[in-house]
Amino acid sequence: MYKAVIFDMDGVLINSEPLWKIAEKHVFSSLGVKVSDDLVHITSALTAQEVCEFWYSRYPWEGKTFKEVEDDVVNMVIKLIGENDTRLPGVTEILRLFKEKDFKIGLASNSSHNLIEVILEKLEIRSYFDVISSADDVEKGKPNPAVYLYAAEKLGVNPSGCLVFEDSIVGITAAKNAGMKVIAVPAKEDFDKPEFETADYKIRSLKEFDLTLS
Repeated sequence: MYKAVIFDMDGVLINSEPLWKIAEKHVFSSLGVKVSDDLVHITSALTAQEVCEFWYSRYPWEGKTFKEVEDDVVNMVIKLIGENDTRLPGVTEILRLFKEKDFKIGLASNSSHNLIEVILEKLEIRSYFDVISSADDVEKGKPNPAVYLYAAEKLGVNPSGCLVFEDSIVGITAAKNAGMKVIAVPAKEDFDKPEFETADYKIRSLKEFDLTLS
């Protein structure tokens, strides 16, 4: 029986990935980077620091440090989150379900702590989470399993007792390598991609989940 549930954030709890693309294009284009949609899709599952390294390796810029550029991207995403309603269906309902069933609830994200807190407050769901695990807390973000292992340790639950909700191949890989059971919630356009078959289950929305899957 599973004792804890861990959620990814971007793409699972909030549809923030379009906002990341807007911010990424705006900030890096202003530095002379030739930002393409194909390459932005590749960066969607990376940490903000890794995104900076990705673009700098292709189009080195001058005048701003990685940290300054990273902060510019994150601050623009925070601004866009405040201006847009990017809620995904079923989020509050599933959190309430797990809380009522006495599951410990964690979040494991490649995003920074300051952005995580902004999003959880925006969605009014911060009180549901017992533990927050960010790429800030570990040496490497997803697909490395560290952010999930860190969450399990803080929850006080063996990784094999954790159920994970993920929307990306990178995140699924991280959770599976941590020894956890994974339910994939892919974006509509990705649902039929064979890579998602590596998850234990696949659903179209959090609204489709029921406890028989756990």
